[in-house]
Parts: sequence; C-alpha cells; structure tokens
Amino acid sequence: MLLTDFEYLNDTNSAFKRKVALQIKTLRKQNQVTQEKFFNETHINIARLESGIIDIRLETLRKICYYFNVSLAGFFQEI
Repeated sequence: MLLTDFEYLNDTNSAFKRKVALQIKTLRKQNQVTQEKFFNETHINIARLESGIIDIRLETLRKICYYFNVSLAGFFQEI
C-alpha cells in the first residue's frame, strides 16, 4: 500500500515521538531519578513526555538535556 505524503509524515512523526520519549525515560532511569523528583526540581511533567503522546517543545527538551548534563546533539545521537 502506497502512503500519501501526509500519511507518511504522520506515521514517521509518531515513531519519532516514541523514540524521543524512550530516550527521555532512558536518561532519567540511567540517572536514577524518579518522575516525582524530576518534577519537584524542574517543574516539568516528565511522565507526560515519556508517554510519547504529546509534542515536546525544543525549550523543554533543552532543559531536560541540561538537567541530565547531555547536549542536544548527544541526545539525538542515541535516536
């Protein structure tokens, strides 16, 4: 089945969001930080981001990377 451009972008967008969500969760777990602790220290609801359902703003992703001491390039290198 041939997908239209819009269908293709929609499918790849969903897959990309899931990869970003998984990378955020992996960083948090590697650093042994709970969702509650992360929220208390940053006021960012990481649980919503880890669900992969919502879009993440670049500014929010930059703050997450700063918190975990990883560059944006390093973050995306793992995806």
